[in-house]
Amino acid sequence: MSRKDCLCWIALSVSGLCSAHAQSLPAVTVTTPVADDASQTGTSLSGAELDRRRAVSLGDTLDGQVGVSSSGFSTAAGRPVIRGQSGSRVTVSENGLDSLDASDISPDHAVTADPLAARRIEVLRGPSTLRYGGNAVGGLVNSISDLIPTTALQSVSGDLLLGADSASLEKLGAVRLRGGNLGGTGLAPTPGGGSLNWTIGGFARDASDYSIPGNATLGDPSSPTGRLPNSNNRSQGASAGVSWVDRWGVVGLSHTELHATYGVPSDQPIYIDQRNHRTEGLLELDQPVSWLESLSVKAAQVRYRHQEIDASNGEVDTQFDSTGYDARLEAAYLPIAGVSGVFGLNSRNRTLSSSGSEAYIPSTTDRQNAAFLTAARAFGDARLEFGTRQSQARLDPTGNPDLPVRDFSLSDYSLGLQLPVRGPVALSINFASAQRAPSVPELYADGPHAATATYEIGNPTLDKERSRNIEVSIGSTAAPLSWKATAFQQRFENYIAGFATDVNNDGVADRTNNAGTIVNSPQDPNAGPLQRIAYQQAPARFRGLELEIGWQPVNSSWSWRSFADTVRGTVDGFGDAPRLPPVRVGVSTNYASGPWTGFASVMYAAQQNRTSPFETPTPSYTRVDGEIAYNWKTGGTGSTTLFVAGRNLLNEDIRLSTSYVKDTVPMPGRSFYAGMRVKF
Repeated sequence: MSRKDCLCWIALSVSGLCSAHAQSLPAVTVTTPVADDASQTGTSLSGAELDRRRAVSLGDTLDGQVGVSSSGFSTAAGRPVIRGQSGSRVTVSENGLDSLDASDISPDHAVTADPLAARRIEVLRGPSTLRYGGNAVGGLVNSISDLIPTTALQSVSGDLLLGADSASLEKLGAVRLRGGNLGGTGLAPTPGGGSLNWTIGGFARDASDYSIPGNATLGDPSSPTGRLPNSNNRSQGASAGVSWVDRWGVVGLSHTELHATYGVPSDQPIYIDQRNHRTEGLLELDQPVSWLESLSVKAAQVRYRHQEIDASNGEVDTQFDSTGYDARLEAAYLPIAGVSGVFGLNSRNRTLSSSGSEAYIPSTTDRQNAAFLTAARAFGDARLEFGTRQSQARLDPTGNPDLPVRDFSLSDYSLGLQLPVRGPVALSINFASAQRAPSVPELYADGPHAATATYEIGNPTLDKERSRNIEVSIGSTAAPLSWKATAFQQRFENYIAGFATDVNNDGVADRTNNAGTIVNSPQDPNAGPLQRIAYQQAPARFRGLELEIGWQPVNSSWSWRSFADTVRGTVDGFGDAPRLPPVRVGVSTNYASGPWTGFASVMYAAQQNRTSPFETPTPSYTRVDGEIAYNWKTGGTGSTTLFVAGRNLLNEDIRLSTSYVKDTVPMPGRSFYAGMRVKF
């Protein structure tokens, strides 16, 4: 489906449905959240909390949330890691639609959803991701830009951010304007009337190589120090959206452009030039027929390209292209015998291709069509929920006719129960069964991958991945003390992962040259620039614990939050799963009184000794952050805030066990970030 096809679908839906209901329905604002089931496990960042945590990458922005880490490929390319799962098991979406970039196939590929453009970021874990299929079995991260206004707006409002960072000498700015003509031009909510609304925004960021507290390579005093070579980044983006909000619902369009260039810290001086063009359409109707509460149709069309360029000569070594669409129809039905929920259809199509010296995957079209249903019924204070998703997936390696086309039938199910325990305390028990089709690299990879210093070998005969999940939570949201404790377990029948090989059984991990020939030996185990990894399947089990406690005393300027999380993963025949997050414990305090606000946080990450074969341990670290800000009103609802924040104030050598390059790419050292936030 082309961009024209996507927009035509939206237009036809509008003409066919809106005309029938524009005159008869009461005024309403329709919104469709990513997940609306009460038993969902997740977190949401917005407002001041999101402002404080915004980083260059989506992964670094969310790092420190319960159960969420970053893949840590420098600051520019950090993708979220959820409960030890990453890559093709964690879906990144924008406004509920797949990002369709190339970040899921390699950790050096940045996510195109820039945190500067987000107004809210949602993280879902466990069975609540069912609507999004097996590629969200680890979790879903949804960056919400609100580019298409879903409420009628009056006059013009906006926000501005200006900032600078000491560690990378970063300078950044972002602005967004929103407006509408509600009550302004005779289009106030009157019978047959509506409101035309719009948004426009943009951002720019320019950062040099960032400072590090010691040597770049762990245990190597001869490696670079002071600043991490080739860790610079520069990006700019622009966006616009328009909508019509009426008594029958909402219809709108938006478009986003992104251009980013960033260095890839590695032995080779490579930088990535990334461009993304994204168009979205939305139609939401309130009660289009008597038995539906609402109907939502939305689609996104994406054209993505990035080039990996040799900085020494400016030549393009490798190019990745991703084009495709994601379309969803969701209908919330009114209660039938007390049962309510959502049913829908989802169609996703992506063509991913690579060319050049590191074209380690063939051009492949990845299609998936699905139907899903969720249902819920209350029994007094208890609540029972059920969901299913049935999908058909096809991966067609059009770039290599010698490779097989693979078709998969995928079935997902979930069952959840919420029970009151005592007073505000509630117990939630969730079960889920999910199936995932192998990704393009898992099936078809064959070639060198310099960014991860690996030679990757796929397996075109891999079976679909099956998992069964159970999650038990107990907690309370009552003030002043709120808390939640969660235990979870995921069992995979045939977990897919890339494991280091030892083909000749000499006791050392195989290393190859760029042609894939093994060149090392026990006498010279580090010979060869690339570690050989092969994608294999085996039973696996992941289990973990999460705890979060909040304390907000009545009439106090102070509040506190603490959390702890841990995950353990093992793969039969291979030992511990690769790149697991460590045990983490954190505590933070917030202060707000008059014009002054501030926070301080401490997070301890334990040493990670549970490593997969040929993987090295990761040292522990303690990260201390803080901020102090002064706010004053600037008339009406406007405000201006001046802030100074400190990050990694102890100047710790932070290395993330979730990163492929943790031994050579530490995270930034001590930095101070200052700037101004204006709302008008």
